[in-house]
Amino acid sequence: MRRNIFSAISILSLIITFFMFGYDSTKWYGSFFNFLYDLSIFTPFVLGGLGIISAIFGIKGDIRMVLIVLNVFVMIFFLGAYLMGIFGFQNP
Repeated sequence: MRRNIFSAISILSLIITFFMFGYDSTKWYGSFFNFLYDLSIFTPFVLGGLGIISAIFGIKGDIRMVLIVLNVFVMIFFLGAYLMGIFGFQNP
């Protein structure tokens, strides 16, 4: 039972993190993601870390590996976006 709950937490954090990457603030769901970004700019990394840790404790087998890989993949996307935003847009 606990393994199912951990896998569900991992899936939920993966979905939220994935949708944080390309949300539209003018849509009906924009206020929720604005709230998450207002908490901290590093909220996607916290959610991704939570997803990876809960996937490790989740259901064994292929599901565990897929959840870990997808969470890491989305975190790499965010890391690239943040690095471009922080270091790429500096004026010379």
